[in-house]
Amino acid sequence: MHGSAGGARGAGGRTHSTRHRPGEQVPTQTIPIAVKYAVVTAVLLVVFLIFVARSDLRLSLSSVDREINQTGILAAMFASETDPFWADNRPSSEKAEAQTKLAAQLRARIEDPAAAEVLDIIIFGPRGETFIERAGAGNKINLENLQPLQSEEGTRAGVEIQTGFLSTAGSKRRVRFFERPIQFEGRVVGFVQVFLSADRIDDLERKLSSSVIRNVLIALVIGIPVVLFVGRVLTGPIRELKRDMERVAQGDLDHQSAVRSHDELGSLAAAFNRMTHQLSDAQAQELRRLSLERDLAIATRIQSALLPETLPAIDGYQIAAYYASAKEVGGDYYDFIPLEGDRLGIVVADVSGKGIPGSLVMTMTRSLVRMAAHAHNRVSDLLSVVNESLSRDMTRGMFVTLIYFDFDPASGRLEVGRAGHNPAYLYQAAKGSIGQIQPSGIALGMDPGPLFSQALQIGKFHLEIGDFLVLYTDGVIEAMDVDGNEYTPERFVAVLEAVQEHDAETIVQTVIADLADHTRGAEPSDDVTLLIVKRT
Repeated sequence: MHGSAGGARGAGGRTHSTRHRPGEQVPTQTIPIAVKYAVVTAVLLVVFLIFVARSDLRLSLSSVDREINQTGILAAMFASETDPFWADNRPSSEKAEAQTKLAAQLRARIEDPAAAEVLDIIIFGPRGETFIERAGAGNKINLENLQPLQSEEGTRAGVEIQTGFLSTAGSKRRVRFFERPIQFEGRVVGFVQVFLSADRIDDLERKLSSSVIRNVLIALVIGIPVVLFVGRVLTGPIRELKRDMERVAQGDLDHQSAVRSHDELGSLAAAFNRMTHQLSDAQAQELRRLSLERDLAIATRIQSALLPETLPAIDGYQIAAYYASAKEVGGDYYDFIPLEGDRLGIVVADVSGKGIPGSLVMTMTRSLVRMAAHAHNRVSDLLSVVNESLSRDMTRGMFVTLIYFDFDPASGRLEVGRAGHNPAYLYQAAKGSIGQIQPSGIALGMDPGPLFSQALQIGKFHLEIGDFLVLYTDGVIEAMDVDGNEYTPERFVAVLEAVQEHDAETIVQTVIADLADHTRGAEPSDDVTLLIVKRT
């Protein structure tokens, strides 16, 4: 089986499509925010002006109303406090003289420019007899639609106030009618009636209404342009932020907003600038990630190309292999090297590092092993040369474990050197058991020469009919499940013993299936390499 090596060569494609998610579709702008602000402010301004004008109008009319009432009350009190000449026993001549004098006084009061609203004053007795009448009007008086009018001032002065219309010859006007009793020696001896014009209130109301309308129009003519200007100034930072966002949306992540106001808009602009910085950093990270993905894809293709494309076909033998890297690229590798005399070099190695560093060391190790295998017939010389080269160039802390077999298929002879790698397993059909092949040796790259050569031992044995050789990396026996439990050599050997009678491909598939069952749901912790050579 060689599916993992072939599968590593594929690079997945990615398709991007642009779609508007909810909330991303730009709405059609019908009314600018500055206009909305101006309209709302103008409406509030008009409402405020109308409210103030109506209040002022009511206050003005109320003031005039109180002034007219005060005039009528004073006139009524003045008339009621005059000499009641008809109520005593003085001679008729004196009464006539007093009446003439009072009529002259009242006429003078009516004709006073300061009291121009007084139309007439009438004084009559308790039985309706008139003593002073039509003092200013000179025409017959007719009252219509009289209605009582409440007034605190009139109540305190004992004056009854009514409003209605006064009809004289050829004219009709709105009037205030004031009436107060005349007392003499503790008894009511007559009444005084005062008529005041209410046209002043009507004229003032018309003038004030016209003034209110004029002032409102002037305020609108002046205020609305001012409001528009102020609205445009105040919403200027918002429009600036909108333009900034459009530039960023078009891809200019280096653009920064110039809004620097000391309010919520300034805070929003600062947050916007932080966002663009973060987006720029995120974009740079995404570009670095995509670059790394491209590099990893290239490294994966290179590494896959370095693995054998096909397994050797040898009469009388079955060969099966499996390889899977824990990351995009791995540090494991296996190889088959044709040698002189129809011999075959078989290599399985594991680099201590993972990812790209491990892949680079693996590539270098593969090249050194292939060159040394053609230059040296002895396994010990081959491993010593490879170790010396790796020791010079190896990064501190990294090393390579490797097991190498010089295999002669014709005789079944195997010569093996192990540089710190996991022991190989050999199933011997004659004995019906599985044993380990583990000559001593330290990993490549740890010592430049003497110590490595002293520790290295070379083992020799034969592969008989029915026997099979098992090579692997620690990614098999140390594979962990979701609870952190390792696969273990014991379980590995038990599976091998259970399928010892099967062909090499079935043995590999069975082990990998059992390994997958053990690690189901867990992240791969290491590269996995498994190779079986069985003599049939």
